[in-house]
Amino acid sequence: MSVTEKMSQVRNILDLNTEERRTFLNSFDFVMTDCDGVLWNAFSSIPGVGDALKDLEASGKEIVYVSNNSFRPDSSYEAKITKLGFKFKQENLVHPVHAIVYYFKKINFQGLCYVIGATEITRFLRDAGVKVLDGPNELVEEDLVKLYKRVADNEPVKFVFLEVDFNFGYSKYLRAELYLRDPECQLIIGATDRRLPITPEFDLPGPGYFVDALVASLPPGKKPIILGKPGETLGDILKEQFEIKDPKRVLFVGDMISTDIQFAHNVGFQSLLVLSGGTSRDKMLASENDSAIPDFYANSLADFSTLINSIPPQTRL
Repeated sequence: MSVTEKMSQVRNILDLNTEERRTFLNSFDFVMTDCDGVLWNAFSSIPGVGDALKDLEASGKEIVYVSNNSFRPDSSYEAKITKLGFKFKQENLVHPVHAIVYYFKKINFQGLCYVIGATEITRFLRDAGVKVLDGPNELVEEDLVKLYKRVADNEPVKFVFLEVDFNFGYSKYLRAELYLRDPECQLIIGATDRRLPITPEFDLPGPGYFVDALVASLPPGKKPIILGKPGETLGDILKEQFEIKDPKRVLFVGDMISTDIQFAHNVGFQSLLVLSGGTSRDKMLASENDSAIPDFYANSLADFSTLINSIPPQTRL
């Protein structure tokens, strides 16, 4: 069966009958959801999302926000979620910078980390007690010898963390590459998205292309640690942090097949694709990714209100 045929058989949650809706709703305890394209879009809200979050919580579901956007301050996430009319729990927000802090604490890392990332990312890490080296942040002279002398500082860097950096350039790439020649220095990657949807009709190149360039320069046998979606290490952190015993009791909701649905598949979560962000139904059907077939789809997260309110109360959890 082709990928298109498999995708065409994915059911909309509102096409389920009452018994199927009850079974589906009772099949998960956690709703882990992407944010951009699911809870809101770049220039507009998504109607009914706040009510759906309330209905899911009232049905006994724990809501966890899992975003690949680390350059948005946590205070902005709080403001956006509060604006939806839903209460914000700091401990239930996870993005790659949260994940790296969790990872460093787990391995008791006290060394130096070179960070290629936006200002908010380096600020967050420093506030969390991570010893951060960044830069160069100024223009460098266009002379390879002088550039090499400028970036080759021989600092004892043990991790290079690559995230979204609006001022990424050759000098930062060269410094990272030089550190990573050390067998004891490891590369950690946050977001790997190749496209960043702005509206359903318009997107921008994502950090995945920069990730590809740096990964291609790694010495033979060295593999990056991926702490953003769809990385399995992020899934391990989520399972540990939220004490998840059965991954199938988690429903992961996202708007992107290559990141959200692939992530759910990689870590064993159930998956729901919503069509309110970067993926239309036509794009869903045109997908060639055989390893990222969603379990269900919905027009938006707001469809949960319709589904929940259609089930007789005595048949819910």
